[in-house]
Amino acid sequence: MFECFNFFSRGGMGSMIYIGFFWILLLVVVVFLGAKLFFNQQNKGNDRETPLEVLQKEYAKGNISEEEYLERKKHLQ
Repeated sequence: MFECFNFFSRGGMGSMIYIGFFWILLLVVVVFLGAKLFFNQQNKGNDRETPLEVLQKEYAKGNISEEEYLERKKHLQ
C-alpha cells in the first residue's frame, strides 16, 4: 500500500546518499534565500534621497524662493 515509504528503507547506503543530497539542497536554498533577503534590505536604504536633494528638487520646481533655498541649505550643512 505505501510502497513509496519503503524506498528509503530497502536502499541501504544508497538511500543515505539521497537523504544527504536532500539536506544539502535544503541548506543551499535556505542560504540563498537568506542572502537575497539580506542584500535586498541593504539596497532599500541606499535609495533614499538626502534632505539636500529634496531641497534642491523643491527649488528646481519653483516651490520655494532662492532666499528660502539658501537659508534652508545653510541649516543642512
